[in-house]
Amino acid sequence: MEMRAKLLDALGGEAGCKRLSAEFYARVGRDPILRPLFPGKSLRCATEEFAAFLIQFLGGDEGQTQSRWWLSLRESHSRFRIGPTERSAWLTHMRATLETASLDKETRKALRQFFLQSSAYIIGKETAGPEHKELAERWSEQRAMDDAIAAIAAGQDQDVLVLTPQFASRPSVFVGLLARMIQSGRPDLIRFVTDTVASEPGLVTRRFSGRTLLHFASGAGCVEVVGLLLRLGMDPNIQDRGGHTPLYCVANECALNVGADVVRALVQAGADVNAHGGVTRATALHMAARRGYVETARALLDCGAAVGARDSKGDTPLQRAINCRSDAVKRLLEERGAAGTRRLRDSQQR
Repeated sequence: MEMRAKLLDALGGEAGCKRLSAEFYARVGRDPILRPLFPGKSLRCATEEFAAFLIQFLGGDEGQTQSRWWLSLRESHSRFRIGPTERSAWLTHMRATLETASLDKETRKALRQFFLQSSAYIIGKETAGPEHKELAERWSEQRAMDDAIAAIAAGQDQDVLVLTPQFASRPSVFVGLLARMIQSGRPDLIRFVTDTVASEPGLVTRRFSGRTLLHFASGAGCVEVVGLLLRLGMDPNIQDRGGHTPLYCVANECALNVGADVVRALVQAGADVNAHGGVTRATALHMAARRGYVETARALLDCGAAVGARDSKGDTPLQRAINCRSDAVKRLLEERGAAGTRRLRDSQQR
């Protein structure tokens, strides 16, 4: 274990990883080749994610790895058009960053070699593994993780089941892999998830990318896993790092009609059907209206969702449905709104 922590310590711990990432992306922000790859106004997300990768890769505090969206390095870079020119520019800035960092000679050399080899891997070129003993071991684990994610995507379930158990000692990474299995919807992988969670209930509170398995299972419409997690005592109102509940996730992400069953399971377990979450302060009904998920919206209404709830802009779910041209949800909300008005009028006339 001492060997495995040596490189993280040499970098200055988690804080050192964050400094390295910030200094590197400050250079990227001025580069005419690399800056266009990041269309946002700032490079904050990229900086946080690279720091989280370094911390996770080097065995640091899992609580500081939650800015990661992807486990696979190749998958995380697939949205970019990266060729030899981009790689060369990336390496130029990384070398400059390492040269100015407070590192000993051995650490600087090892990291320079590692980034040279890993950047080649990302663009599809195979090279020899790192010479540094700790980096060689960690790189082997990263390659196995990439292979596991690729096997899930390719439907190679037997390979997935062989590769995944080796990450059980790394709960955050393990939860990320289980989440991808849930999202696949395939029976063998779902069975592996339920068996694993039933035998290791401590996983229910672990997170990857700031989300618990209940958030992932709800968003995927996986009734079986949702039910198991709730039976194990999972809080149905637990929030992810963005302030969203599992009910929000099903309304925002699950395009399947089974989303209605997930809604009912969560509400029966105590989920607040009118919880406002995130920056926009939207309810689950706002999100179902935006996405056009009519059966999910119907289930939310049946469970007491407020038709007149307003988000941070003052919009109701009906306004969301109109703005997003979700005609089926629009009609449903209009019908329920009219029915509610009639009930109110009738009660006042009695």
